[in-house]
Amino acid sequence: MSAGRTTIQTQGLVDRERLKQAVALLREAGAGGLTRIKLGKGLGGTSLRTVDRAITLLEAQGARIERTREGRPPVLVFTLKKGPSWDEHVTPHARLALRLAAVSLAQSGTLMWQDQMEAIEALAAEHMSAKDRRLFDALQKAVRVQGGVSDPIETPEVIEPLLQALEGPKELEVEYQSAGAKEATVRTVVPYALTHDLYSGGAFLLVWDPARRRPIQLRLSRISWAKATARPGIIPRPEVMERAAQYQIGGWMSDGPLFEVQARIQGAHWVQAFKEAPPALPEFGSRPEKGNASTVVSFQANHEAGALRWLLQFGGAVTVLEPQWLRGKLIEHLETGLALNKAVRP
Repeated sequence: MSAGRTTIQTQGLVDRERLKQAVALLREAGAGGLTRIKLGKGLGGTSLRTVDRAITLLEAQGARIERTREGRPPVLVFTLKKGPSWDEHVTPHARLALRLAAVSLAQSGTLMWQDQMEAIEALAAEHMSAKDRRLFDALQKAVRVQGGVSDPIETPEVIEPLLQALEGPKELEVEYQSAGAKEATVRTVVPYALTHDLYSGGAFLLVWDPARRRPIQLRLSRISWAKATARPGIIPRPEVMERAAQYQIGGWMSDGPLFEVQARIQGAHWVQAFKEAPPALPEFGSRPEKGNASTVVSFQANHEAGALRWLLQFGGAVTVLEPQWLRGKLIEHLETGLALNKAVRP
């Protein structure tokens, strides 16, 4: 969509609207292409000389048009492979990417951002050919994204000051209600990064907390209001913030040292799954064992809760190999769960 940046060059040979129409006709024709005669008729019955001039002008402005001869007697057929530099067309692949992004944002707990993405998608729809729109509509019906959450919508009163503070960088005042707290409190922080975590299903703001002198995560949906101040945002330990952002899992992170988790996961289906679609854990690796009935996985973490949250999904199929203290924590969680379930009477 670059028509606003690149001028359509006509050189006084073919008018601007006719050149745009030629691109639209060729695109609608798809892989089948158009003969010179059909293209001329589509342009209002213009001469074949004008058709040739239009093709030459389009190619001079970045279009890639394939020429073939078909039929008996053979006739020249034009097939558009790439539009000119000023082409406003949005491919169905690009719009499908927008749709996937919008759905994924909804699943990661940012409904307002999904709304903004859908507004961009609606604008893009205006620049699709009728053929591409039909194709996209068919593809869109087949798109499903599962496994996330739907947090309350973050309002512009929160998002806009947050973005202003990130751009500064500036200090940010927020009213935030921690989990389990009876009421919200106002705190001053320095924002560092927005993180989306599909393991926990939510969007978080990673900030430096000057009062505690350490990084903390704030769930966006728990911020009731925010205000960017005029004070510069100073992060005295940027390397700690970057490590916290890179190694957080499920929204859990700390400024403590990293530790490597090694675990054995039983089940041939898990072995294959880790080969085909390895989870986006920090420095994740997997090593299938003999017979492919189990695999040893490894990843880095900086908070036990994030590592445990991921491991617990495997239930009785997981054995923590390292570190030993994390194995003890896993045993405690499993034993607690077992006791709670045994205590439930039919």
